Amino acid sequence: MIPSDFEDRRICIIGLGYVGLTLAVALADVGFHIVGVETNPTIRDCLANKKAHFSETGLDRRLQAVIEAGRLEVHPVIPVGDTSTTYVITVGTPVDETKHTKLAAIQNVASMVAGALKPNDLIVLRSTVRVGVSRTVVKPILDQAGVPFQIAFCPERTIEGKAIEELRSLPQVVGGIDTASTLRASRLFHMLTPSVIRVSSLEAAEMVKLVNNTYRDISFAFANEVAFASEAAGLSATEVIRAGNLGYPRGGLPLPGPVGGPCLEKDPYILAEGLALHGFMPELSLAGRRLNETLPQRAADYLDGLAGKRHLNVTRIAVVGVAFKGRPATSDLRGTLALPLIESLRGVFPDAEIVGWDPVASASDIRRELAIGATTTLPEAVTGASLVVIQNNHTAFKEIDFQCVSRAMAPRGVIYDFWGQNESEDLALDNGVAYATFGSAFLTEASAARSASTSKGARAGVGDLESAT
Repeated sequence: MIPSDFEDRRICIIGLGYVGLTLAVALADVGFHIVGVETNPTIRDCLANKKAHFSETGLDRRLQAVIEAGRLEVHPVIPVGDTSTTYVITVGTPVDETKHTKLAAIQNVASMVAGALKPNDLIVLRSTVRVGVSRTVVKPILDQAGVPFQIAFCPERTIEGKAIEELRSLPQVVGGIDTASTLRASRLFHMLTPSVIRVSSLEAAEMVKLVNNTYRDISFAFANEVAFASEAAGLSATEVIRAGNLGYPRGGLPLPGPVGGPCLEKDPYILAEGLALHGFMPELSLAGRRLNETLPQRAADYLDGLAGKRHLNVTRIAVVGVAFKGRPATSDLRGTLALPLIESLRGVFPDAEIVGWDPVASASDIRRELAIGATTTLPEAVTGASLVVIQNNHTAFKEIDFQCVSRAMAPRGVIYDFWGQNESEDLALDNGVAYATFGSAFLTEASAARSASTSKGARAGVGDLESAT
């Protein structure tokens, strides 16, 4: 627990979405008094019932405990006369259709904070922003309060599904507008985690988050390019990558698959937006992001070609694992590639019914966010389906009885697995159903072992689309 004489025991966190709520609970758990501010009434209703509005390991139990202990309160606005000495801004920063950051929410919150500022309060910006926003956008709004204050940028870098755990273990990066701001914010985060990394400026801290996420996006993009190359060469990307990584200290390439989510879908664009103001355009960063965005249409085009070759009348498509990722498990549908995948599938199979299912995300959320039908069980989703597309890598899909799935599907249907968790020549299938994997030139059939064709048009990949249609 924090010392009784610690200077910033009462903290106001504005924005109780994924970033804000996990931080609020983690800080309250170690003894801080948290004043949470959330404008969304649906989220406030969930919190009034001591429940989070998303799935996160260990969160609900801790949330209930800190609310019952009186260390977390929730309001629609900053309470009049609030005595918090630190304000943490955690609202979202989506990009618009031109891939530029929408800063309206941050500007509105900064104005709200300015109206509550007292002399020498600390403001911590935790939202992902382009380089320079803390100094050139947020600070001028806060200056309107007419009182001295301190400001620091401290990026959120947790992985969804393990946020509570990582908030207590990951190094926290802190960059202030001056040394005093940096040291004060560092002392706060030292109460949460044993490791704090101080950087020289607000801008350096802003850049850290963008570089971390863009690097991950590029690494996934290269893995996906290996998948395209493996399909073209008649190989399996999963086999190639796993063999290259095994026991090799300079490996580490991830397996190919859809790349999205509320961070990776936008952070390379936010990085580029900020750097453009300095006359530089990060070509590799943008190329990687754009390559990752091609996967849904490539997959839809491949499935269209394969359906034609198999004389398959596609009347029902089940897209399963629709959360933006499967490991660690999450219910988050923000930025999921399931959405553009569904749009692409509608384009090539306009008459097909599309339904979704996910091991974690609720059917109601799937219906609302993805605008498709949704089922509460996997058997419901796959029954009668001509195509079953496994979009994320949740461990549940490693345990599927594919023989049962194939028997429930339409005859000669196709199971398309983006992640290849079940790529095996011994996979049991019935009903004439075939199993195809992204990044592999091999097709597993109900009545045949793993085989590769010498004809490009017969490959089970999505790389050589012209010859597959």
